[in-house]
Amino acid sequence: MNTRFLEAFVWVARLGSFRAAAEKLNITQAAISNRIASLEQDFDTRLFERDAREIRLTFDGRRLLGYAERMLELSREMSAIGRTGSSIAGIVRIGVIETIVHTWLIDFLRRVQEMYPGIELQLTSESTRRLHEQLRQGELDLALQTDPVIGDGIRNTASGSIAMGWVGRAADWPAGMAPVSLAQLAERPIVTMNRGSQPHSALMELCEAEGVPAPRIHCVSSISAIVRLVQSGFGIAVLPLAPARDQISSGTLNIIPCTTNLTPQRLVVSYCADLTTEAIQLVAKLACEEAARFTLNLEPQYGFDPHQVNDATSKTYQSP
Repeated sequence: MNTRFLEAFVWVARLGSFRAAAEKLNITQAAISNRIASLEQDFDTRLFERDAREIRLTFDGRRLLGYAERMLELSREMSAIGRTGSSIAGIVRIGVIETIVHTWLIDFLRRVQEMYPGIELQLTSESTRRLHEQLRQGELDLALQTDPVIGDGIRNTASGSIAMGWVGRAADWPAGMAPVSLAQLAERPIVTMNRGSQPHSALMELCEAEGVPAPRIHCVSSISAIVRLVQSGFGIAVLPLAPARDQISSGTLNIIPCTTNLTPQRLVVSYCADLTTEAIQLVAKLACEEAARFTLNLEPQYGFDPHQVNDATSKTYQSP
C-alpha cells in the first residue's frame, strides 16, 4: 500500500477539501484526485460522496480512515529507527501568541535549530482564537497558545501558566503602595489584549464576579504597544506580567497591587496527533520543555507557583 496515497486520503478527509489537502501536501489538486482514484480502484469502492458544496466520507471511507491513520503512524515510527537529530528534516509551521513572543520564543527557536538543524520552522503570531482556526484548517502544524483546541485527533498539552496582573507607570503607581480595589482601578482607562483573549476574559470575569461595572477598555493586539501606552500615561494595563518584566525591573513600570487576583494565563501546546510528522512531534516536545523551563525560573514577584507547572506539564489530553 502506497503511504502517499493514504496520506492524501487522510488529509482530504480531515480538511474536507481536495484543494486544501493539495496545499497542505504541496502538490497539485490533480495529484490528490489521482491518488484518491487509485485508492478507490484498489479497494473497489467509493471513499467520498461529492456534490457542488462539499465532500463527505462514505461508509467505507469512514472505515478506511482509522486504518489509514494507524498505518501512517506506524510508518513514521518505523522511519525513526536509527535516526539522529541531524538526520531529521521537515517543515514545521508554528503559530504563537504575543506572550510567548515576548518570553521564551527565542530560546525555544535556538534550541530547535541546535538539536534539529534539518527542521525548517515557519513562524506566525496571532491571537489564540485565530491560531485555533488555522490549526483545525491545516494551515498550522503546531499552536502555542492559551486554550485546548477542540477537534478530532488534536492533542493538547498544558505547559504551565504565567501570572496576570495590573501594571501602571511608576510615576503614578509607586512601589510598596497599599493594595487597590478593583472598583478604584476600573475608574481608570484600561488597556489589555484583544477581545476573546485570556487577559481580556480574565478582566471581564473578575469585574462580573465583583459586581464592578464594565470599565473603559482599550483592546490592543501588541504587548509592546500596550507597554508603550502605559509608559506614556495613557492608562493602566491588564496583561501577563512576564512580558513586561524588563520595564518592571528597570523601574519605568510597576505592578499595581489589587485586592482581588486575576486568573493566570495558561500555556497550551496543540497539534494534530494522528497526522503529525516526526519533526512536528519533536518540536512540540521541545516547546513543552521550554515552556516549563521558563515558568519554573520566573521570579517570585510574578506570582508563579512552581508546583502548578509540575502538575500542568504532565497533563496531556485528547480533545473530544
